[in-house]
Amino acid sequence: MKGKPFPAARPLLVLAIMGAMLPAMSVYAQSDSTAQVQQSYNVAAGPLADVLVKLAQASGAAIVFDPQLVANKSSRGVQGVFTREQALHEALVGTGLEPSIKSNGTLSVQPAAIPAGTAAAAPQASTQNSPLQTKNLQAVQVTGSLIRSVDVEMAQPVVTITAQDIQRQGFATVGQFLQNLTAANVPDISKSDPLDAGVDAGGTFINLRGLSAVRTLILVDGKRWGTSYDGFTNLDTIPSSIIDHIDVLADGASAIYGSDAIAGVVNIITKKNFDGIQFDSYDGQYMPHHDGDQEQYGMTFGKTSERGSILFSAQYQNQDALNGDSRPFSAYPLTNLHPLSGWATVGPYGQILNTASGSPLILNAGGNPLNINDYHTQVLPTSGPNGNVTNPGDTYNLQSLSNLQSATNMKNLFLQGHYDLLNNLTANFNLDYNEQGNTALLGGYPLSTYNGDYALSQNSYYNPYNAPGQTPQDIDYQRALVELPRYTINKVKNYRYSFGLEGNFAIGDHLFNWDASYYDTKFEGNIYATGNLWLANLQNALGPSFMNASGNVVCGTPGKVIAGCVPLNVLAGPGGITPAMFKYLEADTDDHYGSQEKGPQVDLSGDLYKLPGGDLTFAVGASHRTESGYDNPDPVDVQGLTTNLAGQPTQGSYGVNEAYAEVNVPLLKDLPFAQALSLDVARRFSHYSNFGSTRNNSFKLTWKPFDDLLFRASYGTGFRAPTVGDLYGGVSTTYPAYDDPCDATFGLAKYNAAVAKNCSNGIGGQPALSQAALNAAGLGGEFSNGFMQEQSPGIPVTAPGGAPVYGPFTLGGNPNLKPETSDSAQIGFVYSPSYLTGFNATVDWFNYKVRNVISSISPNEVLDNCYQLGIVADCNLFQRNAANNYQVSSLFSGEENQGYLETSGYDVTLSYALPKLSFGEFKLTSSSTYLSKFNTLQYPGVPVSYDAGTAGNWRVRSNFTVGWTYGDFGASWNLRYFSPQKATCYNPSYSAYPCTLPNYYAAGTGVTPLTQVPSVTFNDLQVYWNAPWHATISVGANNIFNRLGPYMYNGSGTDSLYAYSASYDYGRFVYVRYSQKLDW
Repeated sequence: MKGKPFPAARPLLVLAIMGAMLPAMSVYAQSDSTAQVQQSYNVAAGPLADVLVKLAQASGAAIVFDPQLVANKSSRGVQGVFTREQALHEALVGTGLEPSIKSNGTLSVQPAAIPAGTAAAAPQASTQNSPLQTKNLQAVQVTGSLIRSVDVEMAQPVVTITAQDIQRQGFATVGQFLQNLTAANVPDISKSDPLDAGVDAGGTFINLRGLSAVRTLILVDGKRWGTSYDGFTNLDTIPSSIIDHIDVLADGASAIYGSDAIAGVVNIITKKNFDGIQFDSYDGQYMPHHDGDQEQYGMTFGKTSERGSILFSAQYQNQDALNGDSRPFSAYPLTNLHPLSGWATVGPYGQILNTASGSPLILNAGGNPLNINDYHTQVLPTSGPNGNVTNPGDTYNLQSLSNLQSATNMKNLFLQGHYDLLNNLTANFNLDYNEQGNTALLGGYPLSTYNGDYALSQNSYYNPYNAPGQTPQDIDYQRALVELPRYTINKVKNYRYSFGLEGNFAIGDHLFNWDASYYDTKFEGNIYATGNLWLANLQNALGPSFMNASGNVVCGTPGKVIAGCVPLNVLAGPGGITPAMFKYLEADTDDHYGSQEKGPQVDLSGDLYKLPGGDLTFAVGASHRTESGYDNPDPVDVQGLTTNLAGQPTQGSYGVNEAYAEVNVPLLKDLPFAQALSLDVARRFSHYSNFGSTRNNSFKLTWKPFDDLLFRASYGTGFRAPTVGDLYGGVSTTYPAYDDPCDATFGLAKYNAAVAKNCSNGIGGQPALSQAALNAAGLGGEFSNGFMQEQSPGIPVTAPGGAPVYGPFTLGGNPNLKPETSDSAQIGFVYSPSYLTGFNATVDWFNYKVRNVISSISPNEVLDNCYQLGIVADCNLFQRNAANNYQVSSLFSGEENQGYLETSGYDVTLSYALPKLSFGEFKLTSSSTYLSKFNTLQYPGVPVSYDAGTAGNWRVRSNFTVGWTYGDFGASWNLRYFSPQKATCYNPSYSAYPCTLPNYYAAGTGVTPLTQVPSVTFNDLQVYWNAPWHATISVGANNIFNRLGPYMYNGSGTDSLYAYSASYDYGRFVYVRYSQKLDW
């Protein structure tokens, strides 16, 4: 039935409600609103099958049709405000078909009725008796269920994003778009961390609910796409040109899809029955910076015949790098607000560390490194009373030597098709090939004796003590090789193919679908690292050298010259280390890695029995999958022959056999306060070759008390198997940032009495760090006011945190890991009031609890567990000794099963299509996620960490979109909101840095000074024109006001090398998009 007349005041009320919510994106939750509610449609003319699929997506309702019945028919499309049935009727005008509503309310397509007495009346009766005409056995499967029956109500919240939504937002890739969903958190891996040199570097990933991208399963047309051996699926490998729409199920779905679906599922649905050629281009850059250029070009070709279709797509994408000094938050270690603070103590001037005074000597600017008189005692930074550095002394700003954002490129080729072998038997296939390159720039290697590098020989020509009047001695030194930047280049190729058969058959009035398929995904890649040094050559270059009779400095001694060796002037200033010296030293390495995922799957679904509430439907299936992976570092790195991080090979595989069953029971229908009531139950059995079996269940309930309102609830158990990298990752070295809790100036010991006591007295076999112990070890001069973390040997930090000074830390896999297990629950409702045409609202509560969490324990966790919580096992994971000034050394961060992670909150989505006005149509769309809980427990007995609203876990993420269309013109304005959050104070003693909650008490751990980081909203604008030559031209700007997000000086929750979250915009990005469609 049609809605009631719309009172003039009602739009203002709706606008007020939605404005107060301040949420979301131009996407809509796929929900079951009543078929009688009117809404606005804008479905373009085209092949009837395409129009019906798009109409189903726009309305949120499944439409049943026989592909043979609609083949070779065209539709004029649907434009205007209609009920679902009216919209379907509009799409079928002139096709000889008409809509039908089944007894359970499902929409279907059937031949138009013919008046009695005509010659065609008899065949019509025959057609209506055919079950294949009343059910679509090839309908698009609903995400979140394996049952193909379209009678299944949506019991889980599925957000559907159309290709048009992606176009209107202005992002070039599907990954960029998905990272801006309100249910997404800071990505696990971003392109803003040049220190990340792993196999997944350069990819784009979605982190649903903050549970990590490895707990979100990526599907394409309902099938697994494949992951790296560490469990990540790079969304950039899926070309945006093939996408029809994307379903995002932010709810646990392990019982339906198996491992990795703990947080949810992203199901990318490709275009079907595409006819014609389409060219797409996208070009943009940051303005006014004029950098970060991003371009994308694609061509899609499709042809549909009576019995099949073929689709081919080719796409190229490129994104330029952003340099570290290109933005105010990255141009300085502690941002432009503190431009002289946090600079590095190692720079482009040679430093002599082992001096009589204990203070380093540093080469004067323009000085002669061979003359000891051209050196001065290191000048340490001086700070004002507020903590801001006023004179950096002998420290250096090296930010310009690294990337803020790495450079990436991607080439994609995609081919898919299907062919009807028989009326009820179809063969299908798809092939995908892509190449990705990622280049990250990191500053030159910090050459230092204390990194394990060789000392400068007393007999070196370039040793200033090897001169008349000086006492020869070996020199401990440090010098940043700024002239030789380090590049990490990750090049990976992905090959994927799948093929299968699907069909249908009938037994009496019962219809069944089946399919059998096989897929194989393979990744092969290389990581090229430049800017490292051969250790053997370094030893020669720093060893004895002399000037020969020809005036050339050569390695060795007279009579024992080392052929080919070039001595290193390691103490020289900028430009003093010559290209010939670097050529002799530089070691470029090549790591080779790969992974493979493959296996068959068979499925059967159909209806078994007619109940008063509708058909009882089911699905069963089985699959086998093998996963394998390897990572072979360059042999010279395995043997530790270069300054590159050493690592051991990764190699492993496992197999899994699975079987599942799902049944949907429609309990009631068309009764008072029970227009519909159904229950869906699923169970999956999985047997892994390496750890055994697991069983997982799901229960979903939908209840529609009356046409305008639908309640839904679900509960499920889940699991995630350890990845090949988790299990078999080779031990490798690393230089991570960490905060020493025993630092008396910047560490927890300053604020937490228990930590101060454990540091002073020693705990778990660790030495005492009291002032008396420091004095006894001869360290009282350096640490006259208590122990401190060092930034380089003998030089305390001037700000919180630092990296290992006396050699790297290590990390690696654990073959004894067990699977994670989980529980997830969701309760919500969908409200589409018939008295308010065009308005829809959904509210869902969610809760996840993941146990046996697989995680590598971070250096900070190791140290805090030892000194704050007194866990002796963690105290045994690192060393301190007087020879290394009691600095943390030899720390191991391994993979382990930890305690639990629990998160809960609410999703709220509102949309309202205003009545058509003389100056166009408006639609308001809003989506918000509120995080009420994000708790972690590392080990039983350890205090729970309450992290909702802390760095990286926003309490509220919200998007709000206003869309306008008028004929062939349109525009959209989108707001992306990030709420305030709490972050660790940089230094509570420094008033220059915000610390609004200096006495914040964390339950179970005591006083932990925090600061409130403000909120930020980014505004996006796009205008477009649908040209009469079947083209669309769009111009827009994301972050049109060029806003920057808040700074976070401790860096936590940013996934970035900088004091800025990778989820925030880097400036105003202006773009132009052009799409041209050519019909056959």
